[in-house]
Parts: sequence; structure tokens; C-alpha cells
Amino acid sequence: MKRILEGVLMLACVLPAWAQAPTPAGSEAKAASEAKPVVDFPEKIKDFGVVVKGEKIRATFEVRNTGTAPLEITQVRPTCGCTVADFDRTVPPGGKGKIVAEVDTTDFTGPISKAVLVYTNDPAMPSMTLVVKADVQAFIDVVPRSFVRFNVLQGEAAEEKVVLVPSQPVDFKVLGVETGTAPVTASFRKLEGSELIQGRNQPQWEVSFKVPANAPEGPFNQKVTVKTTAEKAPNVTVTLTGVVRPIIQVVPPTVDLGTVPNDAPVGRALLLVNNRQNHDLQIANAKVASELFTVEVTPLQPGQRYQVAVTLKAGAPKGTHKTTLVVETNDPSRPRLEVPVSVTVQ
Repeated sequence: MKRILEGVLMLACVLPAWAQAPTPAGSEAKAASEAKPVVDFPEKIKDFGVVVKGEKIRATFEVRNTGTAPLEITQVRPTCGCTVADFDRTVPPGGKGKIVAEVDTTDFTGPISKAVLVYTNDPAMPSMTLVVKADVQAFIDVVPRSFVRFNVLQGEAAEEKVVLVPSQPVDFKVLGVETGTAPVTASFRKLEGSELIQGRNQPQWEVSFKVPANAPEGPFNQKVTVKTTAEKAPNVTVTLTGVVRPIIQVVPPTVDLGTVPNDAPVGRALLLVNNRQNHDLQIANAKVASELFTVEVTPLQPGQRYQVAVTLKAGAPKGTHKTTLVVETNDPSRPRLEVPVSVTVQ
């Protein structure tokens, strides 16, 4: 009996200790479930101060993982005007990584602030914003502005001028102007004496843009490049935009009657012929090179504005018909106006 009691007492002492002590496997599972990444950025804002327009800013943000599990950078989204050049997708516990963002300042002037949105697997901080700041200043200013607009009547030349002025006292020369596909010619010269803009740095260079009288009709939008000897501004961009309007305008420029049934009484379209001011326009004749159509001209403002009605005759054969409206005028620059005409008859 004594030996039995001793065994029972021994078992009573052992069981509580065994019940309270976790197994090694349980400890590992618990530790693994509690492990998590913690993202930390020593700097969330990179301010580059004053930078020269056209410079490419390269900002490197350090990212740290102060947690106990690998940090995953799942996505990095830049805002407009900013690109992400590179980033580390995984940062080990206690490790460091980087996110590199670039900003091209060519199209910016003045203070800018570009954001980069970063997504991670940190449960406490799944997303955060990094910011690249700068004050973009042109090393060479374009006065009055780097945006030049033309509104030109075909047959009449037009000219606009800008002046290149250094923002800092530095000598430079204009070497040439690349106009691309813009319907303009360019010339340049150094300003002297009373021609100079007072209160501004020197030297100053005038650049003239001219739309010739024989420029083709239609709109244009072109960035032209002024080449200089300035080390910090070898290329100065000027935007040229505008339209070369015809001397005599036909609105709309085409006639499309769409789809009509062949038993319809008529299919009809109206056009306006507008003349430039202070010139007398006479329409000598207007006709369509097809017997399926009739044409009627009505003066709305004699010498300046006319209405032209193009009508499809009833009973036209089925199919698609394409022809040309010809308007003959007394204007030597546009004695013959041609307008495409089309219709589908069902």
C-alpha cells in the first residue's frame, strides 16, 4: 500500500508540469503566427530645392523592415509626371531596400510636388505616400511666354517673336532653331542697346517665327527647339500652335447625306461659303458632277456669305454614290472650290 501511495503522489506532481509546458512544435507555430513585417521610411519627402528646367530628378527612398517577417512591396504607383525606375520587392527582417523615382522637369515650371504610392504587406501600414518636391526654374526664360499661338489667313504671312533671357548673369549664344514639322520659318539675332528688356539679365536673343503666305491650310501644334551654348540650357523649348484658315471657308468641308430610302422625296444638305472681310466674293456657278443631285445657291450676305443646298433627287438608284460639288468663284486665289459628296440609297 505504501508503494501505491508513493506512485500516486509522484503522478500528481508530474501531471501539472506536463500539462502546462508547450511542445517545441507548438512554440514554433505560435512564434510563426506572431511574426510580421514592419515598414519604415527614414525620409518620406525628398525636397531638391531649385532645379533647372529640363533636369531629370532622381530620388532614392530608403525602406527598412523593422519587423520579424519578410516585407513585400507589392506595388509602386507614381503620379503624373513621375516614373518609378526601380524598387526592391522583398526586404528581409532587419534589412534595408530602396525605391527609386524619377521626375522629368521639362514640362514643369515653378514649385512641383509628385507623389509615389507604395503598397506593402505590412498589416499596420498597407499603403503610404512618398513625395518628390522641387522648384523648377528655367535657366533661360522665354519672354513673354514659351507658348506662341498663330491665327493665320491663308495667303497672308504672320510673324511672332519671343526673347530668350538668362535667369542668371551668364553669357550664351543661340546656335539655331529646329522647327520640326511646323509650317514656320525661324530666325534669331542678339538684341542690343535700347532693344534690350530693361531690368533683365543679358545677353538677350530675339527669336522670330514666321508662317509664310503659302503655308498649307489646317491646324498645327509643334514643340520647336532653340539650340544654345548655355551648358544648363542647351535646348530651350517653345510651343507653336495655331491654324491656317482658308481665304474662303466652306462649312462643313464635306457633304454626307448618310443612308436614305430610295422612295424618300428628297435628301438634302446645307453648306455655308464664307469670304474674308473687305473682299467681294461672287459665285459664278455651282454644280454636282452627277445628275442625281441638284444645287441651289442663296446669297445670305452678298459678296461675303452664301448658302449652298445640295439635294438628292427622289427615286435615286440603290447603292452608294460618291461625287463632287464644284463651286466656281471670282476669287483668283480660290477660283474653284471642290467638296466631296456621298450618300447611300437603300
